[in-house]
Amino acid sequence: MKIVTREQMQELDRRAIAEKGIQESTLIERAGKAAADWIARRYHGETHRVLALVGRGNNGADAVVTSRRLRKMGFEVLVVKAWKKDALAQVEKELCSPGEKSLLVLDGLFGTGLNRPIGEPFRSLVDLVRALAADVVALDLPSGLDADSGKPFGTCIRATHTLTFGLPKIGLVQEHAADDVGELHVLDIGFPSGLVDAIRTSYDLIDPPGVASIFTARARTTHKGKLGHVLIVAGSVGFAGAGALAARAALRAGAGLVSLAVPSSIYDAASSLAGPEVMVHPCNDGGSGFFNLKSISRFKVLQRSASALVIGPGMGQHPDTRLVLEKLIESGHVPMLLDADALNLLAGRTSMLRQAKRDVVITPHPGEMARLSSLTVRAVQQDRSGVASTFSQKHKVTVVLKGARTLVAHRAGHHALRFSINALAGNPGMATAGCGDTLSGIIGALLVRGVGAADAARGGVFLHAKAGDIALSPTGGGIAGDLIEALPHAMALLTRGA
Repeated sequence: MKIVTREQMQELDRRAIAEKGIQESTLIERAGKAAADWIARRYHGETHRVLALVGRGNNGADAVVTSRRLRKMGFEVLVVKAWKKDALAQVEKELCSPGEKSLLVLDGLFGTGLNRPIGEPFRSLVDLVRALAADVVALDLPSGLDADSGKPFGTCIRATHTLTFGLPKIGLVQEHAADDVGELHVLDIGFPSGLVDAIRTSYDLIDPPGVASIFTARARTTHKGKLGHVLIVAGSVGFAGAGALAARAALRAGAGLVSLAVPSSIYDAASSLAGPEVMVHPCNDGGSGFFNLKSISRFKVLQRSASALVIGPGMGQHPDTRLVLEKLIESGHVPMLLDADALNLLAGRTSMLRQAKRDVVITPHPGEMARLSSLTVRAVQQDRSGVASTFSQKHKVTVVLKGARTLVAHRAGHHALRFSINALAGNPGMATAGCGDTLSGIIGALLVRGVGAADAARGGVFLHAKAGDIALSPTGGGIAGDLIEALPHAMALLTRGA
């Protein structure tokens, strides 16, 4: 699904009206109906009184239609015209009113067209809503948020859910906007497909229909040999679990065979943690607990049957391990993913990547991306797409820059670079040890399907996030193993494009 700028969205509106004869009032009615239907589904069975904050423009008109339809569905709705002198007092009175019904705030103050700081009395209304514990549903985008940058114009509504119409706006999918946007939902209001197809953008939103083809159902004649063999090179003394998590995730994500190569000193621990389905291979480490040059002969044998390599989880940063990494990149004849300590070992030596013979995917978190790019974490986070783009183009790799809005920078054709952003799945409960290792295993399992590095990265990111939503509570308490167990369920949903 395409991600657009403010100007592109306004042009789509204009063309739909001028060229296709769709009345502006029709688009407003569609938006209000779509929003009301979504709210009714989400809050079905709950008794809510709705406080609708309405602005003067089209966003306010969307809120009026939404309110009208919600009333017909049995919701108790109070519409507050925010430009009136008594609006703030009216809202404060409503908030102080006792009642058994829980409060739902509908934000229809400002839409995509806002391009300046919010003034009074709107600012006070926004600040009041930000202080509430109630659920807030924002129409199109949280009022006060810049549709392009994702930064507030001084202040903005903090939404629980944002219902954006037609296409997602670029500001909504920025990582720094995640807390203000809440859960993002894109609602179809019937823009003609030809007009949408004509929009030129380098950004797309990873969504179920966009990755469904990666998760095709297995043929009845399938056997494990047809489903690929992932070789995971991971672990060091004290870090036997990282490779085990990656291996288990690769199996749950559909790889036919998974081998885990570990330093011989941690073989027993890794075997126990990985489980009986994973083939665990000890590699001579001279008793050090780290891979070293003595390990290389074993790698040469293991690589012969592998269809993808995953290198790095818990690998450590011993000087000898860096030499091993270089040899693995040089000799690799299959697609590979580099994560965690493999990325730390690459810092200052990224020229190693030019030795790769096949596609390479890297999966850094912002700290690792900063080390790879000789930047600060702050600089990375301020320009995530720019930093990922520069690295991807320079080293010809697919970059998965992890975060609340994981971004995949990848090549499309010989020269064009595209950005795929995950903003429809995943939650804060995934901020727990080992979740990065599981992502590595999942993408490794997709690389062996032969779908290409970009699609494996995009599909892996979304599958990982979807499983996180199934298994992990946003409030925390879950572990990476819970996410792994949810992968078959998540994959079944994506096979159906759900």
